[in-house]
Amino acid sequence: MRKFKSFLIFFIPFLLFFFYFTNQNEHNSHMTANSSHSAHGFVEIPAGYEPPSVKIVVTQDQSKSWLLEVRTENFTFTPKKAGTATPSYNEGHAHLYINGKKINRLYGRYYNLGMLKQGENKIKVTLNSNNHGTLKVKGKIIENSAVAEVASK
Repeated sequence: MRKFKSFLIFFIPFLLFFFYFTNQNEHNSHMTANSSHSAHGFVEIPAGYEPPSVKIVVTQDQSKSWLLEVRTENFTFTPKKAGTATPSYNEGHAHLYINGKKINRLYGRYYNLGMLKQGENKIKVTLNSNNHGTLKVKGKIIENSAVAEVASK
């Protein structure tokens, strides 16, 4: 019985610490596609700023790999400023989503998507402030989507 009590004295605090620390990560996989935007909040572009825009183009190269091109207007990629506390309106980075799942941050115009799964793949890119907040203009998220259709082999 003494060994069991010793085990419980160790095990219960271990479980508490485990659950506490694993729930501190804001990118936990239990997040849904809709809640992933709100993890960092939103940054509304104030009046007086030229609102940025984004357009994406997804193409397949000769090796059958997929290439994402991110075209922006009134927006500059600033990877060295990512994580600053102050929101930015015309600079920052982008977030890449494939089929509703956040894949990566983007710090430039091109990104190799690699091989995509068979069928329809929805590619979405949002523009984000240096503080990681998703940029919005007049309440609308600044984003663009495209569909890559991968034929069966």
